Amino acid sequence: MKQIIEKIYETRSVVGRSGQVHLLQSEIDREEGEFLFSLIRDDPGIRRTLEVGCAYGLSSLYICAATRDRAGASHTIIDPFQSTEWDGGGVANLERAGIDFFKLLEIKSEFALPQLLEHNEGQLDFIFIDGWHTFDHTLLDCFYATRLLRVGGVLALDDLSYPSIRRVVDFLKNYPCYEELGSVKCKKPKSWKRMVARVLSFPVSRRTWAKILAPTLYRRIFEDYNPRMIALRKTKEDTRRWDWHIDLF
Repeated sequence: MKQIIEKIYETRSVVGRSGQVHLLQSEIDREEGEFLFSLIRDDPGIRRTLEVGCAYGLSSLYICAATRDRAGASHTIIDPFQSTEWDGGGVANLERAGIDFFKLLEIKSEFALPQLLEHNEGQLDFIFIDGWHTFDHTLLDCFYATRLLRVGGVLALDDLSYPSIRRVVDFLKNYPCYEELGSVKCKKPKSWKRMVARVLSFPVSRRTWAKILAPTLYRRIFEDYNPRMIALRKTKEDTRRWDWHIDLF
């Protein structure tokens, strides 16, 4: 498994089902892959996993590498473009690695996830969201993921550099059923606007500003690192009232 992963990174290419060689694109990097692997490795209760978005399969390889020796392991992949846009490269890489406990659903997540929920509510241990990156679509994926996860399960999201994904994460972090488990971060570039804002806010403590400012504005001013990938643990059932609302922006 590790040899296959390293070969993909080293050659920056993947061989699809057709035998054609494709240049690597839309992949998670090594640090992000190790982050996913470690999350699962360190939690022996994770067996039933799911991901939205597979592409050339690096995330699938890391996830399945962490569960392959666990009894009852199963991995569900939702990727409507696996055979078309990705030439079956992700599935082919899993097969080359000897992984036989995965299932591919080549339908859009807005159709696949409700079908899964009907018979698997509260049954999954780990879900990785890396699909369509609009705010509404990502939020929809996370809505169903929250219902599919058991208490103690983990929800991971990629590409927080996209404002749409960051907004979804800001929203999820205010759910009473989630707590942040960890993240992969990169240092923010220096900005004169942020420096000016820090100077002007100096007389008041950061803790006070955190209570006053909207989370997105506080983050822009005071946080020196941006998360690229994040993991949230579901700590209890989602029992929000029917009229629950929190104003983030």
